[in-house]
Amino acid sequence: MLYLNDNKLCLTYDEFVGIFGVETYKSDKKRENITVHGLGGNGRKVFIEYETMQPKRKEEIKKRYGNPYEYLAKQPVLDLIDWDYQAHKFYQDYVLPNNLKLPATNVDAKGKPQINYVERYTKAANWLNMIGRITTDKKALKNNLKLTIGEFWDTVSELILKENIAIPASYKQLTAKLRAYNQLPTAEERYELLIEKHRFGNDNAKKIDTDEAEALLLKMLSDPRKHDDTVIAAAYNQYAKAKDKETITPAAVGNFRRKNEHVLAATRDGKKKAYNKYTKEMQRDRASAPLLFINADDNCLDLFFEVETWTEAGGTKKSKYYRPMVYVITDTYNDYILGYAVGDKVTHELVYQAFRNALNHIQMLTGSYYLPHQLQTDRWGLDVKMKNALGEFYKRVASFTPQAHGVPQGKYIERSFGTEWHQVLKAMPTNNYAGQNITAKERLSAEYIVDAAKNYPKIDRVPEVVETFINIMRMKANPKTGISRQKEWIEAFNASEKSKAKQINAGMKLQIMGKKHLNPKNPDNSLLTITSAGLRPTINGKQVSIDLPDEVIFQHNGKKVEVFYDPEKLTEFLITDSKGLRFVAQKYNNVPGALADYLPGDGKRIQGLFDAKKQVANLLTETLNTRLLALEGTNIDPQALIQAGVLLKDVKQGAEMGYLESMYQPKVASIEIAPQTGSLINTTDEAEDIDHYDLY
Repeated sequence: MLYLNDNKLCLTYDEFVGIFGVETYKSDKKRENITVHGLGGNGRKVFIEYETMQPKRKEEIKKRYGNPYEYLAKQPVLDLIDWDYQAHKFYQDYVLPNNLKLPATNVDAKGKPQINYVERYTKAANWLNMIGRITTDKKALKNNLKLTIGEFWDTVSELILKENIAIPASYKQLTAKLRAYNQLPTAEERYELLIEKHRFGNDNAKKIDTDEAEALLLKMLSDPRKHDDTVIAAAYNQYAKAKDKETITPAAVGNFRRKNEHVLAATRDGKKKAYNKYTKEMQRDRASAPLLFINADDNCLDLFFEVETWTEAGGTKKSKYYRPMVYVITDTYNDYILGYAVGDKVTHELVYQAFRNALNHIQMLTGSYYLPHQLQTDRWGLDVKMKNALGEFYKRVASFTPQAHGVPQGKYIERSFGTEWHQVLKAMPTNNYAGQNITAKERLSAEYIVDAAKNYPKIDRVPEVVETFINIMRMKANPKTGISRQKEWIEAFNASEKSKAKQINAGMKLQIMGKKHLNPKNPDNSLLTITSAGLRPTINGKQVSIDLPDEVIFQHNGKKVEVFYDPEKLTEFLITDSKGLRFVAQKYNNVPGALADYLPGDGKRIQGLFDAKKQVANLLTETLNTRLLALEGTNIDPQALIQAGVLLKDVKQGAEMGYLESMYQPKVASIEIAPQTGSLINTTDEAEDIDHYDLY
């Protein structure tokens, strides 16, 4: 309090708010129930005139300070008090026996008023410093305050009560406290004297008073079965009685457990939960542009579907509570869903299909295929060194930085499965929301689920429903910007050169993510043969005709090749013999057979196909003739070489005949062929035996 302009008794802003609160100040000022001087801010003061306040406000002030005019008359004593910054620092840093510091705020975490002990003990030191200084200089007391020593003690006692100072107000107790305070040799000892340690627990009064006792209690409380406090107390008390120690109550066990929660968490609640709760979360900036950092994870979609299953008796039964698994790929730039795949369970193939879907979606949005810079997933399906097929796949997609096993804390995608995700699931027109999970606070009532199950969609609608859900999530406005996530992603992609740095073509896409065609009858031998009809693999039970370039059919007819494809996009195929032949082919587009079925452009396309056939027909002879030109100007006679080869063959056959004749020694002297008839003529008397020999 002070006099403004020597005649207006005013409370400072802090004094008024300390009694009535900020909202009362704002309300009284707005209603003009008080007169306020000063604007505040930048070190400026605000004062509220006492006489302009409502009567009920004045009564509250009198309860706090007594008659304000009499209180202000004692102001010279208050003016002698200096703030002891050394004491303030001591109390600010002081550590209590329970390893905690003194409370230093006026409200607790729940907003309830509490004592600011740092300020409380600093003020007590301020007052003892002032009293000790003034009472040792009685001349200054008389000259400055115009008070006798008796009047001074009366004034101080009254002010200690009014200001709620944490030192005794009675003369006898106050002088004893002052004497004990001044007799201590160091400032730190004097400051510590003022701390009311009984308020914060007395370490000497602990019933669990040895390391052995604490260790035993910690061991029992760390049991993952989480025994009740009453059970723990009974078990501990058996030990206490045997050791002649004090017994404890279940409440004491509970208090000990709560104080040591951080020590017990790893074994009591599990390492994963303890890690998430007690380790510092790294706060990272989001990726500055699309495709710089993507996340992937599985999620059991909280939508129910009706499914029929076979029974052991050979019949069928219906279940209305089937939930599909969805593997999702999101861009951490703005949590945009790039790709997904849905199935009964998570498999490597489901993961591959989600990435194919993501790459196809990127191509649809941008016109080209682009790979991300960095990929983060959990360690599901990976071996320790990440060298299995899935690990190698991830490394080909991007720089792979997996999250620590069992710790989802650092993955952005975990947040994507939160509030917005479930808001959309709840609003799905299929009305088959399953609730967040079986233990969630917002789980649905059993009555609602049974009633809604009457209209759950059948399992064959899973792809349609999931696609609808994903598209809603993609088009939904980002709460932070008010722009749909898809539009936001596209605009950012177009503006960033980094996003476009890893562009690939269809061939590279199929090399990285393509699915190899396998012969269902013989998966170990799935090679296809190039013919004039191209290639005709059977995919998902249907034959697909692949259009091969004319020059490939011409040069590689009969060659065995492998086919890689994207099940979601059966329009492009990677063909390779795993050697030098490798190219991307398209699905064959049949031509109409009837003129009436022609569409615009078909005639020109068919004519082009015929022209290509003519070109290949010409190549059949032109290629050979072109290569034969290499013989011109040489002395090589191909015909003479062929004849020489034939003669050599005749000599060889003649030698063989002579050898056989010498072995069998035939009786036939000679056989001649009649020129006219070509019949055999016997020239010896023993010709009848000729039927017993083979002729060569």
